[in-house]
Amino acid sequence: MGIATNDRNQRIIEILRDSFKENQSVNYIVKQDRKRIQRIEKLLEYSLFQGEQFGKVFISEDRNAACIILFSDQKKTTFKTIQQDIKLVSQVIGLKKVKATLARESLLKQHHPKTPFVHLWYIGVDPVHQKKGIGSKLLEEVIAYCGDKPIYLETSVESNLRWYKKYGFEIIQVLELGYLLYILKKD
Repeated sequence: MGIATNDRNQRIIEILRDSFKENQSVNYIVKQDRKRIQRIEKLLEYSLFQGEQFGKVFISEDRNAACIILFSDQKKTTFKTIQQDIKLVSQVIGLKKVKATLARESLLKQHHPKTPFVHLWYIGVDPVHQKKGIGSKLLEEVIAYCGDKPIYLETSVESNLRWYKKYGFEIIQVLELGYLLYILKKD
C-alpha cells in the first residue's frame, strides 16, 4: 500500500468516523468505553478491508464523502478474513457483545435476497461539508456503478429515510433492536 493509498484510506476512516460516531447502529456493535472512538476507527478499518476485498470503496472528488459497498456474491472466507474477524471481536466488539452482534447480523441476512445484490454498507459526508450535495452526488455515482443489481442498506437515522427514498429506495422492514433499524432496498 503506497502513501497515497494510506492517505486516502485514512481520510475515508475520518469521514465515516465523524459521520457515524453517534450512530445507534454503529454504537450497538462497538464496545462502549473510554476507547469508543478508537473502536469505531477499528470497525471502519475492518469495513474498509471488507470493501476493498469484496466490494468497492468510493471517495468523492473533493475528499469529503465516502462510501463502502459489498457484493454479496463475492464475499468469501479466507485466512485473512478470519484474522480480521478475530481482530474485530477483540478490538471493537468485545466478547460480551459477540452473541448480540451475531444475532443482529443473522436477523439482517434474513431480509437479504439469496440472489446477488449490493450492500451499501456505509455512506457518509464529513459533517462540516454536509447539506452541500456532496453525498447526493456520491450516492448517484454508487447507484450508477451498481447498474441493475438490487441495492440493500440499513439505517438507524430516521431523518435519512426521505433522502434515500428520493433515490428510489423503499423501506422493506423495520427492526426493533433497542433502536429502530430500517432496511431499505432499491431495485
